Amino acid sequence: MATYDGKFISSKDFDFDIRANKKRLTELLFPISSRAPIQRDSTDFQEFWKFAAKLQSFLLMHPNETGFTNGSSRYNRVLRLNLQTRNYRIEDYMRHRMGEIGGSYRHRTTALTDRNLLAAHLMYDMYLDFLMKQRWAKIKRLKRDRENLPIAAFRQQLVNELDRQQVLVIAGDTGCGKSTQVPQYLAEEKVNPSDSESVPKYKRIAVTQPRKIACVSLAARVSTEMLCEKGTKVGYQVRFEKHKSRATQVLFLTEGLLLRQMQSDPFLKEYDVIVLDEVHERHWQTDCLLGLMKCLVMARPEVRLVLMSATINVNLFANFFNDCPILKVPGRLYPITVKYCPLTPAEQAASLERIDPAPYVRLLQHIDQTYEVSERGDLLVFLSGMAEIQIVMEACKAYAEQTKRWIVLPLHSALPAFSQEKIFHTPPDGVRKCVLATNIAETSVTIDGIRFVADSGKVKELTWDALSRMRRLKETTVSKASADQRKGRAGRTGPGVCFRFFKEEEYNQFQPFTTPEIQRVPLDLLALQMMAMGLPDVKRFPFIEPPETKSLDEALETLMSHGAAAKWSDASMKDTKTDQPIRDRMVITPLGRLLAELPVELGIGRVLVMAALFAVVEPVLSLATGMAVACPVGAARSGEARLRQSEALKPFENDNGTPFMIADLFDEWLQIKSRSAARAGLLRRDDEVVEDDERNNPSAQRWARRLGLEEQRLYEMVRLRAQFFQLLRESGLCSTGDEKSGAEKAAISHRRALQQAQHREHLKTKRRRLLTLHDNEDGGSGGEDEDDHGESGSSVSASGIARLHSWLQGRKDGRRTGDLGSSLEGTGLSVRDLELVLCHDLDNLSRWADSHRKRTRADLLLLKVVLAAGLYPQVAIPDPANAYRVANKGGAAGPGAEMVFHTPTKAFVALQPNDMFVKQPDCLFPQKRYQDDEESEIAKSAEESTAASGQSRPLAKAVGSQFATDHQILIYLDLLETTKPFLVNTIRVPALPTLLLNAREIDANANGTRLVFDRWVEVVLLDPEAAQRSLAAAIWLRTSLERLLQIKLEESQGRRLNVAEESGEDHLVDKEAASSITSKSSHASKRALEFRRLQRLLCEHLAAFLGQQTSGLHTLRKLSAADSKNLFTIASASEDGASNSKSYTPSSLSESDVVRPNTEKGGFQVTPYLTINSLRPMEPQQDKNLTRQLPKPDLDQDDSDSDNLDAEEKLRDEEGAATASSLECLDLALRLHRQIKLALDAGRGEKPPQNSSSKDDGSDDECEFIDGEDVNRCEKCGKRLPRKPTTADILRHRKHCTK
Repeated sequence: MATYDGKFISSKDFDFDIRANKKRLTELLFPISSRAPIQRDSTDFQEFWKFAAKLQSFLLMHPNETGFTNGSSRYNRVLRLNLQTRNYRIEDYMRHRMGEIGGSYRHRTTALTDRNLLAAHLMYDMYLDFLMKQRWAKIKRLKRDRENLPIAAFRQQLVNELDRQQVLVIAGDTGCGKSTQVPQYLAEEKVNPSDSESVPKYKRIAVTQPRKIACVSLAARVSTEMLCEKGTKVGYQVRFEKHKSRATQVLFLTEGLLLRQMQSDPFLKEYDVIVLDEVHERHWQTDCLLGLMKCLVMARPEVRLVLMSATINVNLFANFFNDCPILKVPGRLYPITVKYCPLTPAEQAASLERIDPAPYVRLLQHIDQTYEVSERGDLLVFLSGMAEIQIVMEACKAYAEQTKRWIVLPLHSALPAFSQEKIFHTPPDGVRKCVLATNIAETSVTIDGIRFVADSGKVKELTWDALSRMRRLKETTVSKASADQRKGRAGRTGPGVCFRFFKEEEYNQFQPFTTPEIQRVPLDLLALQMMAMGLPDVKRFPFIEPPETKSLDEALETLMSHGAAAKWSDASMKDTKTDQPIRDRMVITPLGRLLAELPVELGIGRVLVMAALFAVVEPVLSLATGMAVACPVGAARSGEARLRQSEALKPFENDNGTPFMIADLFDEWLQIKSRSAARAGLLRRDDEVVEDDERNNPSAQRWARRLGLEEQRLYEMVRLRAQFFQLLRESGLCSTGDEKSGAEKAAISHRRALQQAQHREHLKTKRRRLLTLHDNEDGGSGGEDEDDHGESGSSVSASGIARLHSWLQGRKDGRRTGDLGSSLEGTGLSVRDLELVLCHDLDNLSRWADSHRKRTRADLLLLKVVLAAGLYPQVAIPDPANAYRVANKGGAAGPGAEMVFHTPTKAFVALQPNDMFVKQPDCLFPQKRYQDDEESEIAKSAEESTAASGQSRPLAKAVGSQFATDHQILIYLDLLETTKPFLVNTIRVPALPTLLLNAREIDANANGTRLVFDRWVEVVLLDPEAAQRSLAAAIWLRTSLERLLQIKLEESQGRRLNVAEESGEDHLVDKEAASSITSKSSHASKRALEFRRLQRLLCEHLAAFLGQQTSGLHTLRKLSAADSKNLFTIASASEDGASNSKSYTPSSLSESDVVRPNTEKGGFQVTPYLTINSLRPMEPQQDKNLTRQLPKPDLDQDDSDSDNLDAEEKLRDEEGAATASSLECLDLALRLHRQIKLALDAGRGEKPPQNSSSKDDGSDDECEFIDGEDVNRCEKCGKRLPRKPTTADILRHRKHCTK
């Protein structure tokens, strides 16, 4: 007998059925409250019942061991309590339970007595005490581990150096603890060290990491060591995700995110200390930040900068910051044995095309045979890429299935977060863990238990070919520094072994350090970011190791071609070195500022801006996000799986391009998510009946698995879509009403609860630290964890839906609600599904997805106009022999696998294996061709035989000079070379209209029937009138589009100026631009009216221009090198190619007020992009050469005199013909130039003259070209007809002809 809380309790009081009374005890001991010590959906709740059963068994078996009370004279270390809680629910229940005593016999025998309730409360307190002891033991162990780290001995020296110096370089070996301890040392530093209550010396600390996974893992580790919850005192912020609050003192973030913060806050006033970690990796963001930090420490003397690096070339960083001090910290590495295991000649030959997994399987066998099973130690294998990981993983898993002694796991950046976390779990006894990783595991990520490291000596680096404007992902050897980093992974927790699959002589030949990324990537985004920050000259930026000047020049030219930058002369500004005025200074344009705010490539950024101009933001957002994220369609592993995946994807195949297919998949996924939410009662769907049949309403997870989709990519598309929409709205390109703002406020109120639920879900899976052999079944998908993070199935219960609605109603009313995890049970939804409903407006997304299915042909053509305007000049034209390749090749890879295309900078480029046009190449061939009489009969018989055989492939002729009306070209997002050059994210568009609307240079002959676009694509038209009409329409449309963009950018710039003036930062804004915007502020209403009018006209006429085929028959071909040299009438213009041409920018469209001669190429300059009569005539040269070689006959003098007279007369005739031709060209140039005025008048609402406003049935209204003497008009209605109308033209006109 003993006392507890003043009550006598004996061992008999613990004798009750816990399982039968679990529901009652749950209600009394575990309330539904966010402040409850133990939540019902936590692992501690499940473990309590096991603890209670074991404690009950122990007390009943040892009845004398009850000295657990505070008042007992006997002390028992196991049973004594350190805490005691008060439970008012039990007291209230005991006072009001008298009515329940007189129940049935079974109820009386199983009911809990007062002493039983006190014993249960005691069990609860003992369990809390047990958890507290566990946590205190963990805290002691953490403190002991922190004190044993090598960097702990340098803590005071680190703090003292920062007191004296602004910049400090910390060079620490692997395992010294710099990444986790330095932020804590800075956060724990006080203004008055002797006073524990003193305020922190550094209130805000920013710690950058090169990778997202490093930010998340380090924030979790540091928050654990600082005894706080992640997101409070310690937080992190990465793309699409952030866990921080106002109380956050230490923030882990990526380098790119800190760069974007400097656009809005160039001096980073938010932070007191900035820590740049892993600076030795030398990403382009790292080099940019180093230069910016050098300027920042000069502008802010109070800020502190800490550079943390491995012991790799640290003197370079110290010298860059004016010989700042270096704090060298030794690592805590155990002895590491290096064994060189070079591949045999046969294995090297087998690894030329694809990696040979035999050496890695042999290494597993060697470890099993050499080291005892009782000796713990896992294996970390460094491979070059994802494809190599997949090949080696299949072979190693086959060996693991036989031996049952290995668990093989992949690690790369494309894996979802829950699959990446499995590498930190512990294998069971007698089983080792084999992690196949890319270079992501070299730094920042520490995997406990690694004893063996296998280094392939290879890495895939992404380089940039400036000549071909192409990215190259090539496999190269690692540097000595990277090899040493990989070796150090084996000595973190004990003595290790590093197996190197290369010779020691090869290691000695490795380059010392990795080439900085800034010297092997395109610099257009870097230059744009710098100009957006207000840097005056990118070339004079203080790089730690400057890139090549030609790379910066190429980046600036790219920005100018996209309209993001322009040259501006300012005589008042002088060079500090030469004291000379700065001429043609590069400045960022308003369009460039918009593009700098969008965290995507320039092409996708321009696509978003163009979508805002034409009010097609919603459909374009799905296309743009599909191109911005990695392709969600995963590669099947086996041939049978590829067949199943191909069959499942057939309904979504789209002959317009791969981005359209991804958008259709995304829309279908949103529809499935919407139906799941509707079954749970969260959405109302009036358009269809929501059935409970699982076959009609499959879960999104099963649907994605059947199609081979990575659902994580679809969630990324939702988040990126919301981010793009927010950026467009902040820049003024997209406006929303009050309803949207109200929905955003509701989303913000729900976001914190959802983050807490996600954190609990993360903790739930995080406690599962023991791997099983079942994890070998599917290392890439997550196995059982996939169900935890995906949907919980389609089973829905009424009670679960009621709990969820109760939680939502409580959140809406502002009441304290229970836990979200328990509220989602029985609803078929996950936390991420609820995030879609509450934070991303799933109802609105699903409605837009449904509307995309009802897209008309005009809508599709307008989308292609937007995409082409954003991605140009990334254009590829088909090779003339593609028809033969499609007819003779193909096979399992697809009928279009052998097709090649030509880009402006690279010839013979192939399609990616998963590209849509590999499966459907026929849509790339012209359907309407020119054929003579004999060929027409052959074609007719061929079509009849094709129809009889059931084939739908058209008869395609691979003739370079072939005439057709519907030639097709491809626009693409990127050009990537792996095994060979590939086009990435291709879209099919009509050739001639796209080139006319987007080409930077258009050169034409005298009558416009021969056009050369950007000096590499030639189009020859048969009908001169149709050619001139197409040119006129293109000028009208381009002028209107330029005016539309100018109005929108003026509004955006005006809004930015107002914000800058209110914040007192108007000195950062161009004064001339400010005065021009202010002077036009009174005409805002007129501009808005003009914008709406132009938007309506362009939306109608652009789609019609892209879809019509009024240009007639024409050819399409790529100019050869010889043709490019003799292209223009003035030979000097074509010798240097594009180098002599003036860079065209969209903002210069209105600069040409008059038609003037072109002194560089010849002919007449109509607009900044169009030149008439500049092309050299195509004449055969062999006849002239032959005439010169023939001997002159012996003629009489009279005959020679008559010949001289004929020659003089012929010369006068040729001069007269040349003069007449020149006048005709000038007249054509003037008539084409007149379209600029017509376009501006149409925008202002002014009606054009009568002879320019008439229209017929097959042409546009304002963009029609009519100004000639020989005009064929209808006698009845007076409307214009083609000069040589066909039967189809006459019949079409008669259908609509009115007197």
